[in-house]
Amino acid sequence: MKYSYDWLKELSETKLSLEKLAEMLTMRSLEVEKLEETGEELESIVVGEILEIKKHPNADKLQLVKVLTSPQPSPSKGEGVLDVVCGAKNIEVGNKVPVALVGAKLPNGLEIQEAEIRGEKSFGMLCALDELGLGDDHSGIIILDSKAKIGDSAEKYLKEANSDTKTLEIKVLPDRAHDAMSHVGLAREIVVLENRKLDYDFKGLKLPNKKSKKLSVKIDDKKLCFRYIGAVMEGVEVKDSPQWMKDRLKACGINSINNIVDATNYVMLELGQPLHAFDFDKISDEIPNNKSQIPNKSQNPKSKIQIIVRRARKNEEIELLDDTKLKLSENDLLITDGGNPLALAGIMGGKNSGINENTRTIVLEAASFNSANIRRSRIRLGVRTESSDRFEKNLDPNLTEKAMVRLIEILEHTANGQVEGISDIYPNKIKSWKVKLDLDYVNNLLGEKVPRKNVLKILNLLEIKTSGRGDIITAEIPTFRVDLRTQEDLIEEVGRVWGYDKIENQPILVRQAVDDFSPETEKILTFTRNLKNFLVNIGFDEVYNYSFYSEKDLLSCKLEKSAHLELAKHFENFKIFEIGKVYSCYSELGSRSGSRNTCLPVGKEFGMTGVKENRALSMAQVLEKDRSSQTFYELKGGVENLLSKLRLLEDVTFEIFKKQESGVYNSPRLAEILIKEEKIGIIGEINQSVLNNYKISKKVVIAEFDLDKLLKVSQNKIIYNYLQKFPTITRDVSILVKNETKAAEIKKLIEKIGGKLVLNVEMFDVFFKDKQTSLAYHIEFGDSERTLENKEVDEVMAKIINGLEKDLKLEVRK
Repeated sequence: MKYSYDWLKELSETKLSLEKLAEMLTMRSLEVEKLEETGEELESIVVGEILEIKKHPNADKLQLVKVLTSPQPSPSKGEGVLDVVCGAKNIEVGNKVPVALVGAKLPNGLEIQEAEIRGEKSFGMLCALDELGLGDDHSGIIILDSKAKIGDSAEKYLKEANSDTKTLEIKVLPDRAHDAMSHVGLAREIVVLENRKLDYDFKGLKLPNKKSKKLSVKIDDKKLCFRYIGAVMEGVEVKDSPQWMKDRLKACGINSINNIVDATNYVMLELGQPLHAFDFDKISDEIPNNKSQIPNKSQNPKSKIQIIVRRARKNEEIELLDDTKLKLSENDLLITDGGNPLALAGIMGGKNSGINENTRTIVLEAASFNSANIRRSRIRLGVRTESSDRFEKNLDPNLTEKAMVRLIEILEHTANGQVEGISDIYPNKIKSWKVKLDLDYVNNLLGEKVPRKNVLKILNLLEIKTSGRGDIITAEIPTFRVDLRTQEDLIEEVGRVWGYDKIENQPILVRQAVDDFSPETEKILTFTRNLKNFLVNIGFDEVYNYSFYSEKDLLSCKLEKSAHLELAKHFENFKIFEIGKVYSCYSELGSRSGSRNTCLPVGKEFGMTGVKENRALSMAQVLEKDRSSQTFYELKGGVENLLSKLRLLEDVTFEIFKKQESGVYNSPRLAEILIKEEKIGIIGEINQSVLNNYKISKKVVIAEFDLDKLLKVSQNKIIYNYLQKFPTITRDVSILVKNETKAAEIKKLIEKIGGKLVLNVEMFDVFFKDKQTSLAYHIEFGDSERTLENKEVDEVMAKIINGLEKDLKLEVRK
């Protein structure tokens, strides 16, 4: 987030320079990523004093201005006094103004030249803010301080006039975003680090006791909306914001829109609470399910409105302020008039209720929403805003009141609005909570003796009240620090404010042994590294899953004490793999139980005597659309591609595995992966009931390998064959098979009958019809010493077809 240095100085009253402030924050609080000074270098822009203003003889809207630009002018030489043609009306004789001399280059690319305008010579230009890159205002010439010295560079005076030129860009991590993503929040940090307290009137920000007669509010889902404050303001004037507000918004990277919208953004930047404003007259006054309360529109067309916070209906649509049209789900939260959507809660307002220049009555919103729900909606809908960035970080519901009061204060001065009334719905009020803190534990955890009085002072500076005597104290946490829940959290606060640089370095007391890699270890590491590269090259992404999982996950997968691979699915199509360790427990009889990343308790009641560690590779694939078990076959192809890279494909077979009655698989598409009759892995579709437990609607296919066995078989001696010198002949065969027939058996039989003349057998097509499967194979024939004739290939093909029909009882399609 970008922070205005001058705004922070005003709130915190710090005397530190921009650089010193950044250093202090980075070392003890938040990481400052960038320092910036806005505004361009302004060369050949000098301070001038207006000596004379006359009407242009040939243009009603222009003036002839004589301006002094040198403390020692030489008019006879044409130096020091300039004639300038100017259209601005806000200047007077005696004003000090910035003057761009002939030859000056402005930030917008304009180069000032001597010009003739409507018959009058002009030797420079008097400058407005936008022309110097210091704002968007072009309404008049900048008036400098009367003490500015004539002829001096105008740059320093300009940057004093437009003070918000220095900014800090700070990386605010999620654990502090709820309070630190605001200028008041960061100012609070600054004063604490400077051993002071913030002078900001939070207690005075209280809602007036003035219930609205024109607005009622209802929250349908109190788990998704914790508080909603609506305020009606009448007689507002929608216009440009004052320049000071524009400057501060621009410094923080927000463009000015109008005084109403700008005020909501300004308070958000100041206090961290997003706000919104609706046009009162664009909100329907029909109250759903209570027709008798609909006012008489002929007498009073807009006497009362209702705002209802509810979940969206399935496939309900909303058009946002940026013209984006969205189709919503029942998990999205809406601000509505009961029927029509007014805003996508916590993210962006709707187009049909927005403010424009004709607006005279507004409804202001300050609310608190469920952070997880806002984050899910933002990700699913692909809409990210300044508001969603804050709401998804778990804001304090009590902040809504303070932000609303501050917004009303500003709009009373900048829009001449008057509050008609307020509706505040706050079902479950959030109060401060208490945490026990052991002072001995503070010192043990920090490794530093922090005196008791210093611990208490630091906590009190953080606005944490303390009570109790002795080494155990009670800390009362203010609601704006939602991240402080345990004594470890408090100790971290003490440590950073005390200063980690004060903690003396201590040598490590434990003897550290450096591993001496054995040839076997080196072999394993090299194999694993190559394996990862193979998988990445064929389109898989490596993941690191958690090493532990809950009992709930076990039950959801119907595994009881067995293994599973949990997928966190966020994409429609993906291929991932993970390489890790497996811990297996063995009974006294040597039977295995337990599995990947877990182990049953070792004890007499279980008969467990030891734990074995193995390495494993897991691969997983999901496709957006799965036709005819395409996901299974694509992952099988990935497995074959990997085994081909390891030069094992010729020896691999996939044996159909008996359908599991329970467990993670339970699918007809389940096979063991064997290399020369030794099982090295398994591939199969995940049980549909397991997928339902995780709300996964797509098919998921998993392949798992014993990495130690895979390494062992891949170390076999490689036998190289000569390149084929003579032409080869390819024939195709299409076969109808019963579902229980193995494709591997077909391939083996073709190779057996064809003998040395069959160089390669490749299945290239498969489809299902009338409870039968059609398989199509390319068969490549060749000889290393001569060119085959078609006749002898025909004879071998006839034998292959005969063998398929007689030995495997298959139907060869002719």
